[in-house]
This record gives sequence, structure tokens and C-alpha cells, in this order.
Amino acid sequence: MSNSDSELSENSYPTDTPEMQQLRQQAGNVTFQDCQFNLPNAKLTHQKKISDLVIQGFDSLAGYEFDWPNTPADPSIDRLRSKKDLLTQLHSDLLPTLEDQLGSLSKVLNRSDLRQDPAKKLALILEIQPQISLTLEQTIRIAQQITPGPVPKPFHRSDQHFEDFKCFRLHGLDEFIRDSLKNGFESLRQKYRWVTEEPISPTERYIHLERVDHNPLWWSITRTTVLLKGSELDIICGHWLHEGLEEMVYELEDVTRLADPRRIHNIDTSEGAMQGLSNAAIKLSKPFILIVKLSRLFFVKISRQGRNIDQAPSFTEMSSDQFNVLKCSATKIGESMSNLVHLLIEADIDDRPDTSRYLIKEIEKITPLFPSYVALLMLYIVPFFPDTNGLSPQIYFRDWFVSWNTSFSVATYNAIQAVQFFEQDEP
Repeated sequence: MSNSDSELSENSYPTDTPEMQQLRQQAGNVTFQDCQFNLPNAKLTHQKKISDLVIQGFDSLAGYEFDWPNTPADPSIDRLRSKKDLLTQLHSDLLPTLEDQLGSLSKVLNRSDLRQDPAKKLALILEIQPQISLTLEQTIRIAQQITPGPVPKPFHRSDQHFEDFKCFRLHGLDEFIRDSLKNGFESLRQKYRWVTEEPISPTERYIHLERVDHNPLWWSITRTTVLLKGSELDIICGHWLHEGLEEMVYELEDVTRLADPRRIHNIDTSEGAMQGLSNAAIKLSKPFILIVKLSRLFFVKISRQGRNIDQAPSFTEMSSDQFNVLKCSATKIGESMSNLVHLLIEADIDDRPDTSRYLIKEIEKITPLFPSYVALLMLYIVPFFPDTNGLSPQIYFRDWFVSWNTSFSVATYNAIQAVQFFEQDEP
């Protein structure tokens, strides 16, 4: 192979057309020095060629075949276990590498406005794009080897014995490749094209480059790495933290303000409620503070105890269906807390019978959920916790859940009593 052929091979993309490969060859291996010109017109012409290459590079990344035909495959645990090394390569090598490469690209795009030393930035982007392309191609190929056929949704009820290859992990990997990566690189391509091609001001251009930096690609990669590598407990607690507990913090702040007439105007409510709640509505809100506090405490307690485990086992005897019930539990409760607070905010606007009916309905919806969560936790999670105050985790948390349930039952009873009084006290 000639030197030129070798250079072309090293700097081309697997998805490059012959015309694009030729253009890359003509542009050569761009360096910082190559981008410095004394003649403005020559500089702009060469810079335009480089910019075209950068755009083509993003087009190539977005043009990968993220969807592959569903090939029938042996779904047995033996076949999946034979792919364990491939799974390890994904979560311990390829995905962290892809995350680092995209991070480097992010730094280049956000170092300053592209109009400030654009040639140097374009040259750096051209250096990074082939690296991303190679990692992306390997990631897709290995994922296809692990899951060549249809992946069931993560609600399988009989995959307890699949250990690290339960449906929720495989479905998450499949969804990451076919959806998150595909949409992420398409979004990156569109944003870069928009930034470089639209005649916008330097300030607007910088703002949109900042948005490129916050592309959901990075979060998707991190989340998928944890999904493939983390223990089931770590995945559950991480999901609670980002998807449910944050919501409960906001709702606790809001319901606390609702019950304090001195701070009522800090809440963003509808036009009618902006004048402040009535004394009856303020009184109605107070017992709901404890409901939100106890709901949040339930998940915080388990999460904190989970952090005391030196190394949680990667899998439990839960099925994917049971795993997803626990993983989504904080989100489900957080949504109910949000619904309750919204009803309280609108208490003086909506009809009192309607407000009362919906508040009680929401309370009755969440009340049976916690016992189901306790059952799963006691069976599959609590046994891995360390002893507390000389008590085994099973005994300690049995007593703690009983105490918590008593407090929660009292809180919901008081809230329902307040709701009924609010309805009967209608002016």
C-alpha cells in the first residue's frame, strides 16, 4: 500500500463514500500550521474545505446503521454467558472511551466562539471525529453480537436465573444503540450544521455551542455503562436519586410554602391563586407535609443503607419485572406527590368536592404501593445490608418498616380528615 493509500485509510470513516475519501485525501492531514495563511482569501477557501469535511464527518457519524435486522438467536443463558467478555469490553472499555472522546469534542466546541481561531478548532474536530467513528463502529458491532435478535421489554417474570444478562440490561443496551446513540448523533449533526451555516450573531452562536455541550449523548452513555456494569442495587438507587427523589424535594418545598402564608407568593401558581390561598386551603395543606416527608424518607433510608455495602452483588434473585417495579417506585411516588401538591395549589380555584375527591383518590392510589415495595426490598435487597446496632438487617428493617408504616398511616388518615373538613367547610 502506498503512503497516500495508508494516510487515506487512517483518516477515512467506515461510512465514507469514495468522493468523501477523495476530498479527505485532497485536504490532507490538517494541522494547526496548515491552517495559517497570510492571504485572507486563500485562508477562507481552505477553511471552507475543512469546515465541509467537519460537516461530512458529523454526517458520517449520524449515518451509521444503528438499527440492524432482527436475526433469530438462541436466547438461552448459556449463549448469553458466552458473550460475557464482550459485555465487559462494552462497559469497561468502549463506552468509557466513547464518553472521553465526546468529552474532548465538547471542549473543542465550547472553548470559544468558532469565529475565534476557527481553523485550529476545525483541525481538532477533524482529529477527534475518526476516533469517535472507530469506537462507535466497534460498539455497534459488539452490541449486535450480544443481542442479534429481538430483545423483550424489561418486564420478564422468569429470568431470575439469567444473572448479569437479565432482560432489563439487554433491553437497555438495545435501546441505547437503536435510540439514544442514533438520536444523539443526529442531534449533534444538526446542531453543528445549524451553528456553522446559519447567519447568527457571535453571542447566539456561543449559546448554541453550549447546547451542543449538553447533548444527551453523554448522559446516555453514563447511564448505559451503569446499567451494564453496576449492581442491581446501585442501578435502583441511582434511578431513585435522579428520577424520583429530586421531584420529592421540590414538592416538599412547595407544600411547605403552601402551609406558610408568609411565603405563599413564592409559589408559581395560576393567575387566580397568585393572590394567595385562603385560610382553609392553607390549613388543608399542612398534613400533606408529613406525607411528602415520609415518602422521601422511605427511599433515602434505603439509598443511604445501600451506600454502606462495601461491594453489592451485581445481581439478585429478582426477575426483570420485579427489578423494574423497584427501580421506578420513586418515580411513581414522586408523580403522585406532584399531583397532590398541584391539587393543593388549585384548591381555591377548583370546586371543593372535586378537589376533595381527587386528593383522596391520589392518597388511596399510593397507600398500597409501599407494602409491595417493602416486600421486594425485604426479600431481595435488605439481606445484603450490613448489621445495624448489633441487629441483623432483616430484623432492623422489619422494625423500621413497621414504625414507618405506622407513621405513614397516621399521616394519610390526618390528611383525609383535613380533606373532608375542607369540603364540608365550603363557604
